[in-house]
Amino acid sequence: MLAAIAAGHPERRMEVSVRGQRMRVAPLTWNELAAAIGVAERDLADPIAHLVAGEVVDSARQPAGFFKKLRGQDDTTFFFVTEKGRRLLQADAPQRSGDDVDEERLENVRKIAHHLGYDLTPYGNAFSLISLGSGYNEFATATQIALVTLATDIRAAGHDITKLMAFMPHTMAMIDIMKEWKDRGVLPQAIFENDGRAMVKVATVSPEQNEWIDKVLSDPVAAAERVANCRLDYLK
Repeated sequence: MLAAIAAGHPERRMEVSVRGQRMRVAPLTWNELAAAIGVAERDLADPIAHLVAGEVVDSARQPAGFFKKLRGQDDTTFFFVTEKGRRLLQADAPQRSGDDVDEERLENVRKIAHHLGYDLTPYGNAFSLISLGSGYNEFATATQIALVTLATDIRAAGHDITKLMAFMPHTMAMIDIMKEWKDRGVLPQAIFENDGRAMVKVATVSPEQNEWIDKVLSDPVAAAERVANCRLDYLK
């Protein structure tokens, strides 16, 4: 979703002010964004709200003209990616954000996720800042990213039993690591129990597996785009 907003409208340009700085953007309307990412407009509210809360997306409103109002049309809201959001999309050479604390914590999430076997995507960077801004620490944020990516990869494996069985060793290794973090007090007990249980459920081939995958991926923000890529070859 963040990449779609950043791509913008090919024929629209608008000058906006964000925290006192002027920007020239190519914003998208609500229905244009829905069409660009292939989701219903009603499903955009939560993802957009979280991206705005993370200061990676902002909006501008264009008042409806006199004749549009006569026809019952409302003001038009446009969405665009902020400079902070654009920096997060630069995966090859990520720049430091204006807030050094945010950048340091984001780097911590990257390192922790890497230890679990995952590399963050540009959207994963943005999602991490949203999670950190919501009060989760770096370990809880990385654990959620691992859980969501595990569920995404298992869903992609389809009904290939060989691939499905290969996910369990990695899952148990992650839980062992998470237990160490929990024992050290850096991963909250509740996060360890909830995410650890969900990991086992999504990795276990059973009649309930798809139900658990759906539950993990029901978060519209976490599942809007891929948040990480696994570094492991499960079939080796």
